[in-house]
Amino acid sequence: MPHRFVPRLVWYYVGIVITCLGYALVITPGLGAGPWDILHLGISGRTGVPLGLVVQVMGAFIILLDVLLGMRPNLGMVLNMLSFGPILQFLLERMPVPQSTAGLWAMLAAGILVSGVGTAFYASADLGAGPRDSLMIGLTRRLGLPVAVVKNGLDLVVSLVGWWLGGPLGAGTVAVVLGVGPAVQLGFFLAAQLARLGPLHGIVRPVPLRQAPAAQSRG
Repeated sequence: MPHRFVPRLVWYYVGIVITCLGYALVITPGLGAGPWDILHLGISGRTGVPLGLVVQVMGAFIILLDVLLGMRPNLGMVLNMLSFGPILQFLLERMPVPQSTAGLWAMLAAGILVSGVGTAFYASADLGAGPRDSLMIGLTRRLGLPVAVVKNGLDLVVSLVGWWLGGPLGAGTVAVVLGVGPAVQLGFFLAAQLARLGPLHGIVRPVPLRQAPAAQSRG
């Protein structure tokens, strides 16, 4: 319904800010980062362009690839491209750095959890997939391969390119790859619970993770 759009937009940005906070918590310890952030940080370090601007420009480039793959641009795709980089840059510039090894790893673990929950939250606004998820979907449709194969292959390629450019590929990257899936799963669970609350009903839209069973024939 039209009158639900503004609250959904607010909820979308709640999720984006939470996700960016999680990414800032992951990046700050310097123990490694997620695949796309390895690429973004590698480009930023090699060119001297601020990370937030790199994320924006890469988002615009990926949207172009999405269109070439037959994906239709959507609001979520454009908002993600415009907003994610500046918010992440703002948070990174204000993020304290722990002084102990235990503190660094605790920050990384917190970042994985927070980023996964935030990702599920902004997805539950139902405004469309972001540029990078759309690229995964577009490649899956074009190549005819399982989505897991495409995602893992895409993550591997961008990680290696980012590492070659000087991005932080490290032990923390393994933790991100293994941990973000369960964190997103938790986020989807929390979003489903929030969707039941009166003020958020119809605004938070749980993402179905399984296909509905086919209707049984009547005997």
